[in-house]
Amino acid sequence: MTVFISEINFSRIVVALLLCTQIVRIYARIEAEIDLDVEGNGFHRTLIYRVHFKNFTYDGCQAAIYMELPSALYVNTDEIAELRRRGMSTICSVGETDVELFAEKAGQQNVTICASIHSSSSSLAIPIHQRYRYAHKTGGYIDVTLPEIKLLLGCRERIKDYRVSKIDLCEPCVGLVAKWREIPYYMLNNRNYVWPIPVGDSSLSLFVTCATLLTTVIGAVFIGLAIRTNVLDQSHPKED
Repeated sequence: MTVFISEINFSRIVVALLLCTQIVRIYARIEAEIDLDVEGNGFHRTLIYRVHFKNFTYDGCQAAIYMELPSALYVNTDEIAELRRRGMSTICSVGETDVELFAEKAGQQNVTICASIHSSSSSLAIPIHQRYRYAHKTGGYIDVTLPEIKLLLGCRERIKDYRVSKIDLCEPCVGLVAKWREIPYYMLNNRNYVWPIPVGDSSLSLFVTCATLLTTVIGAVFIGLAIRTNVLDQSHPKED
C-alpha cells in the first residue's frame, strides 16, 4: 500500500514539474542573439545578420532589422528593388538615393530588411556600399563604424512583453504585420565593426594634373604623326 501511494505521489510530482516547465516557457520573456558576418571587402560588402530567438513560442512571425546608415555608406535602391522582384530578399530604404554623390554631400539613408522566422531563427542579408570621399591633404583612411541596429519582431499574436515600436519602417516590411515590437538583443560578434574608407591625397593633385596633361600631349603627338604618315602614304602610292 505504501509503495502504491509513493508511486502515485511520484507521478503527481512529475506531472506538476512538466506543467511548471510549460508555464515557464509560455511566460518567459523573449530574448534574442545576433551573429554578424561580413562578406566581401573594399567598396562593396554584404552584412549577414543571423538572429536566434530564445523562449520563442509564436507562429507566423516576421523579424526585421532597421539601420540608419551614415552618409559614407548606402544601399543601391535599384539593387534592392531587383532583389525584391526576384524574391531573394525583402529590403527597402528611405532617404538619399543618388549613388554618385560623394560622402560629404550625400544625405542620410535608412534601410529595413525583413524575413520570416523559422525554428526560432532568421537570416537577413543587406548589401552595403561605400561612397567616395573628397581628397584631403594627408590622404590615408577614415574609419566608419557600422551603426547599431534595431531588431523588431512582428507576429499575428499579441506579444505582451514589449511595446509597439515607434520606428517608421518602409514598405513592404511595414505592411507584413499589424504591429512591430522592438526586441532587445545580445550581439555575439562584430558589435563595433569598423569599415576603413580610403581618402585621396590632395597634395599630389598638381603632380597628377601635370602628368595627365603631359600624357595627353604625348598621345596627341603620336596620333598626329600616325595620321600624317597614313595621309602621305595614300598620296604617294608605291609604283609596281
